Amino acid sequence: MTEFKFDPSDITVAHGKAVFFLVNSGTTQHDMAIRDSSGNRLAISDLVSAGDTNVFTVDNIAAGTYTFYCTQPGHESSGMKGTLTVT
Repeated sequence: MTEFKFDPSDITVAHGKAVFFLVNSGTTQHDMAIRDSSGNRLAISDLVSAGDTNVFTVDNIAAGTYTFYCTQPGHESSGMKGTLTVT
């Protein structure tokens, strides 16, 4: 995570339990939230300070296509989002 992107911006995981290792290489706080195609937020990580890391675990995620994004004001609209494909 940096200003203002996730790298990679396309992630594929198996359905069930998904574990994300978040590394904030930016200079401001970021988080990672996941929403479904209806706009419902399914999960959100803790806020990760600049230079810190966090393990974000999502239990029981079903197969499908989701959007992941940073919930901090203006970050998603600046391009800090991506596609999560669950197989």
